[in-house]
Amino acid sequence: MIERRTCSNKNCGRCHRLLPDMLVPYKQYEAQLIEDVIEGVLNEDDIPIEVFPCEATIERWRKWASQLIHDAEGQIRSAAYRILDLSEEFLGSTESLLERMKERITCGWLAVTLRLMINTGGSCLASDSS
Repeated sequence: MIERRTCSNKNCGRCHRLLPDMLVPYKQYEAQLIEDVIEGVLNEDDIPIEVFPCEATIERWRKWASQLIHDAEGQIRSAAYRILDLSEEFLGSTESLLERMKERITCGWLAVTLRLMINTGGSCLASDSS
């Protein structure tokens, strides 16, 4: 079940779907499986063949993930700057916020990153939407 809510803003009134953290928007597999495959910690021998994605799907995930990681870094930095009222020096920093998140959230970083991107008005779609 995917929860739906109506926007409380009088001028909006649109219906929004609230995806659970285990799902990735526009993907058929759970976030943890996608994360494990992207990180290379999971292979065909680890799970049943009927559940494991085909090579073409894995290749699309990797391409999507490389674009996502690039976009996530900018979106997370921009959101932190706006929400936390940080200095402009923070925007120009070369330190990877995504890598720091991955260090702190070793299992589930993908779901957290996607929620952060979506909830701050960003997108989690790669430019080719695959």
